[in-house]
Amino acid sequence: MRALLFVFAAGAALSLSACSQARCTENSQCASSQVCVPSGICLTACQTAAQCGDEQVCNPRGVCVSGATGCAVSTDCAAGQICAPGGMCMTGGTSMVDAGPVSCGGQKFGSTATEANILIVLDHSCSMQELIAGSRSKWEIATAAVRNVTSQNTGNAKLRFGLQLFSLQPSMCNPGRIDVPVGPSTMNAISNALPANAEGNTTPIGAALSVAANSGQLTDATRANYVLLLADGMENCNGAPVTEVEGLFSRGVRTYSVGFGSDVDETRLTQMAIRGGTARASTPRYFQADSPTDLEAALAAIASGAASCDFTLTSTPPDASKLYVAIDGQFFPRDPARIAGWDYQAAGNRVTLYGPACDIVSQRPGARVSIIYGCPDDGLTERGPGGSLDAGIVETSDGGFAWPSDAGIPEIN
Repeated sequence: MRALLFVFAAGAALSLSACSQARCTENSQCASSQVCVPSGICLTACQTAAQCGDEQVCNPRGVCVSGATGCAVSTDCAAGQICAPGGMCMTGGTSMVDAGPVSCGGQKFGSTATEANILIVLDHSCSMQELIAGSRSKWEIATAAVRNVTSQNTGNAKLRFGLQLFSLQPSMCNPGRIDVPVGPSTMNAISNALPANAEGNTTPIGAALSVAANSGQLTDATRANYVLLLADGMENCNGAPVTEVEGLFSRGVRTYSVGFGSDVDETRLTQMAIRGGTARASTPRYFQADSPTDLEAALAAIASGAASCDFTLTSTPPDASKLYVAIDGQFFPRDPARIAGWDYQAAGNRVTLYGPACDIVSQRPGARVSIIYGCPDDGLTERGPGGSLDAGIVETSDGGFAWPSDAGIPEIN
């Protein structure tokens, strides 16, 4: 399975066909299970909601749309809203999918990439001494990957790293402490803080996250703040990792979860990725690594996402409900749940991408993010060198979609 398959699941509120700027005119231009609706987009035909994906409904027109924001034409939307490109109900402006792409008088907002803090919370339990990949231990592989990702970003002002190890001797369920505070140029300090062997007892993931949350390392409102949790086992100290992740998220701190090896709690890691605001578009929603290559790719992808998915606006929007975000010309929905799409945070005057939107920007070189105020104006969107988002996408065996292997995206098995 690819590390960063951009699988547009039904729950992401957009079908692949709806993402394209090209309009259909007849059903033959759509996939076999889809129909061309009056707005010129292909949507899945249905009779009941059971035929649609997660979080989708079968609307009166007999097509699957997002239960929260989906539409085929503007009459599917609430009063005062239009059906914008991608099948999304948006407030204000003149309908573009009903009348074709025209300018609706929007205003492009300037933005700059937001710098990020990343606290690496690393499992130091003795199970990390287990051998994989021949004669190498998981600990040796994990510490090499941590050293690589921090060294590769040395001098990168966009990213600052810190380190916390758990658990520690001599007591069981010791949640650790901040070994290296988050700051610039911490590569050497982090490398020196990594012991030769993993000697801790048990896996207190919840308690370790509580230490991270209360450490004061992730409170800088001018930067995006992340926890990068890397563990090879399950919570076994009666902790509540998902609750801790939710608490971090409520304070504006997102959590990346990396499971290393076959003994992880997949369900809990999935919940942590979703509740932590970093759920991936593909399955699993967290990062699973089963080899040195997997782990290197996962940490590189996380670092790229942390540096690419937050944008500080150069001016404050008069009305945040009239912000619209497009990536390479495709509008994405605003998602207050912060799972798929984007959201605006008044604190820091920041737009943040989540799920598939973040995946695209962090892993597609040259992707262009357009932040527009007033109405979703097609004339103000920009495309990167890769062109439209559906160019080069291939269908996978599980019914999803992915970029082809030659797109330079690292793989995870």
